[in-house]
Parts: sequence; C-alpha cells; structure tokens
Amino acid sequence: MHRALLFGTHEVDHVRRHDACSHPQKRSPASILVAVLGFAATIGIGFYAGQWVRDRFFVPSAKLEQGDRYRADLRGDEPQLGPNDALVTVVEYSDFQCPFCAKVTDPLKDAMGTYEGDVRLIFKHYPLPGHNLAPPAAQASWAAHQQGKFWEMHDLLFANQKKLDDKSLEGYAQQLGLDVAKFNADRNSDAAKAAVDSDYMSGGKAGATGTPYFLVNGRPYSGSLPAKQWREIFEYEREQARQIESQGTPRAEVYGVMMKDAKAQRGGGGPGKAPSQRDDGPDPNKTYRVPLDARPQFGPDDALVTIVEFSDFQCPFCKRVNASLADVKQNYPSDVRIVFRQRPLAMHQQARIGARAMLAAHRQGKAWEMHDRLFQSPSDMSEEAVKNHAKELGLDVPMFELDLAAAETEQMVKDDEAVANRLKSGGTPSFFINGRFLSGAQPYDAFKALIEEEKAKAQKLVDEGTPRAQVYEKIMAGAEEKPGK
Repeated sequence: MHRALLFGTHEVDHVRRHDACSHPQKRSPASILVAVLGFAATIGIGFYAGQWVRDRFFVPSAKLEQGDRYRADLRGDEPQLGPNDALVTVVEYSDFQCPFCAKVTDPLKDAMGTYEGDVRLIFKHYPLPGHNLAPPAAQASWAAHQQGKFWEMHDLLFANQKKLDDKSLEGYAQQLGLDVAKFNADRNSDAAKAAVDSDYMSGGKAGATGTPYFLVNGRPYSGSLPAKQWREIFEYEREQARQIESQGTPRAEVYGVMMKDAKAQRGGGGPGKAPSQRDDGPDPNKTYRVPLDARPQFGPDDALVTIVEFSDFQCPFCKRVNASLADVKQNYPSDVRIVFRQRPLAMHQQARIGARAMLAAHRQGKAWEMHDRLFQSPSDMSEEAVKNHAKELGLDVPMFELDLAAAETEQMVKDDEAVANRLKSGGTPSFFINGRFLSGAQPYDAFKALIEEEKAKAQKLVDEGTPRAQVYEKIMAGAEEKPGK
C-alpha cells in the first residue's frame, strides 16, 4: 500500500572546456547513468515539491468531526487492510458504480501509508438504488473475498466501472486466477446476497445516505476527500486513541472502548430496501412506454428517434452529459429529437426550483435557454437567481414569477417524477431512446450506437407505410409499461 521513493545522492561534474583543436572526451557509461539518475531524481523532487505546494496552499484543511461516535454493525468477516490492533479504524461504505468511490481510493490508501500500522480500513457494501450493476458487482467482490482476492477484485471493478456486466465479472475472475466455477457459484449464492444486504442495512443505521461514506473511529465523514485531509483526520483520531491507550487500555482494545458508548444509529431513517429486495430496473434490451406530454423538445416532431431525458439541474453528471447531447443535436438535426423531463433528486435542495424554472420558461418559448443558464450556475438556484435568469433572457418576468409558483407547474414536476418512478430509472441522468434505457453521463459514441440501431428500425416502419410523424406512437403501442422481475 505504502509507496516509498528512495533518492540517492549524486554529483554531476561540469563538462570541462576544451581548446579549439582538442578532441572532446567521450563520457563513460557510468557518468551517463549518473546523469540520467540525476535527471530522474530532479523530476521526482519537482513532483513531490509541487504536491507539497498544492497541499500546503490549495487544499483546505479537513473539517474534523468532534461530536458523537456511531457504531458500525460488523460481522467480523469483512475485507480489511491494516492490523486488528490499529488505533484508527475506518469503516467505508462504498458502491462499485459510484465514480466518487473510485476517486477516493488512491488518496485514502496514500494517507494510510503515512500511518502504516496505525490505521485499518474495513470495507462494506452500500450499492445505491440507482446503480443497477452495483449489487452484482458487490456480490462478485464477496465471491473473490472467499478466495482471498477481494482487494484485487476491488481494484479491477473500480478501474472498469463501465464494464460490470455478467460477462465482464467472470472475465475479471479469470484474470485474477480464481476458481471460476466456485466464483460463479459464490457470487450467485444466498450467502453473497445476505452479506451485501447486511452491509447495506448497517450503512443505513450508521447514517449513510450516499457514497462514499465513512466512520473513522465512529465519526462520520463523506465524499471523496483528498489525501491531505485524510492524514489530518487520522492524526486527530490517533492522538485521541493514544490517550485511551496511555490510561492502560491494551492497544487491541482501544476501538472497543471507543465503541462502548457510541450510538447505535445515526439519523431517524433507515436504508430502505436491501439490494436483494429491490425490483429489477429497466432492461436496456427492452422497449418501455415513455410519454412525451408536451414537455420541452429539441428537434422535429417527425424525428425517427426520440430521446426522453430525465435530469436534475444540480446533478454534476447531468451537466457533464450535455457535451454528448450537443454532439447528438449537431449530427442528427432532422432524425433525433430530445424531450426533457424533470427528475430533481431530494439530495439537491434547489434542483426543484430549477425544474420549475425551466417549465415556466417553456411557457414563453425559452425552455432550452433557461436549461443552459441553470446548468451554467448549478450552485445557486434560488428563486431570486432563476428570476434574474428570466430577466436576462428577456422573459416577461411577472408572468414567469406566476408560472414559477403555479400549482400546475409543480404538478408537472410531480408527473415527471411519477413517470421516472414507474420506469424505475433510478438516478440521473437517465435516457429512453425510442423507449430503450441508457443510464448515466455516457459518451457520444454510446448514444450514437443506440440511435443508429433505433433509426434503422424506425426507417423500416416508414418503408412499410408508417408516416414519420407517427413512428414514435407506433413504437410505444407495443412497448412495455414498466420493468419488473
């Protein structure tokens, strides 16, 4: 885990000057090697110096939690890095489809390397409801754990977050040299599902509402923290643990003493349904009935392919996918239309105002202009902010304010949410391309592949006599109402 870089000392002699008629001396292989090593060391020193400057001046200090401690329910068979008698215990709740969980891995390990022997990491699964591939990935890592290869599988899953399908998981097992027959049996077993469910329920009790989420000696932290902040957290908790140790508590019992008075549950809610209890999400190979309901539209009514987008104006992934959608608009001006439906997530406090603002602007023909303004400044989506957007866009501001506050506008948002819930589309962004599901901030090529498939099917309907303007209606007539097991 801990990576150390060893620098040797060296001298580089200045090249001696020669007379005009003298021949230059050839440098020996040893002197060339010294020069190369010196250059490499200079680069290395520069890298670490730059890293020090960044941490010192540009990375803020950690906000240290000093309040209540909370107890994580541990079975005792969880994957662990670090010794049992570590003074600092980190319980991580993570999701293999969550990009922030992948991002935190290296900073966390780097910080642990600084405190080697004093920090241990215990991994627990918390697959979010919107991530349909996270539960099977979690079960695959549990199966790898049965053969002593959890952390190797952990690294592969995070390095390949877009390839967590069944075939890929089996491929990772082969790559790691696992007994594949046992791996497949284990990952599909009731024991695997029970372990993941147990972790998820534990996370809910401990206060997890998203990922990554941590209890550091029982104190809660969340998000992809940088290594500098982890080191500060570890230092603070280690000093408190040392005080307990100095009073006569054996090192191996320090964590138990801390947990003796820790609270059993954080927050008033629970985690909801465990992964094995959830209904299946949309099958990307099936077609689902997705209504349009006169929502904001980009592209012609007679487009061969209709993309219905469910989005949240404060979701960073929704903002990121706009680049892919811009390419779709440019490359398919007459064959694709995009219909925007609202899906403001509860965790984004002002996203609902943004949703109502776009619909209010839609009444005056400026839905997409408002859409762009909202994504440009997602951190401030107060009513005052969206009214300023309306003014700058040249809207009738009094009328915009009435529509923003109207019960009808709020009902449109609720109707969009109801459609998304029926389709079990999970988080944001999510898309239905002629009724076929595509999840997440996908690159343009992912959209293009599905668009081309659906465009060919739609063109066949036109060739058989269906008017272009009725293609989507025709497809929806044979679509499924909702996903299910």
